[in-house]
Amino acid sequence: MGTDDRRRFKRQRKQSIVHFQVVESKGEPGPDQEGEMLDYSLGGMRFSAKEPIKKNAKIYIKLDSEEWGKELTVVWRNPNRSLLEVIGSVMWCLESPEAPGEFEVGARFVEDIEQ
Repeated sequence: MGTDDRRRFKRQRKQSIVHFQVVESKGEPGPDQEGEMLDYSLGGMRFSAKEPIKKNAKIYIKLDSEEWGKELTVVWRNPNRSLLEVIGSVMWCLESPEAPGEFEVGARFVEDIEQ
């Protein structure tokens, strides 16, 4: 059984800037970081990061709906939001095969942060 066979939601390719913060041990968000989204689904996303992130780490993810347009509202079904904020859980983090010194991170969406 391949990896794609286990997925609940189909992955969509998307290149977009993603802003995120790793939640630190005291529950406070760490410094703002920026990466590139590589793909997403209703259940999570894969993005690049400059530093490795530990498995099961919580992250705050911010996506700008102006860059996404209608595509974002289809995924999260709220056309009135200009910024989508979600909490994610890191499922895996591996060195990028295409960008030495960078990492690819797979995160599962855990909770939507209402604004």
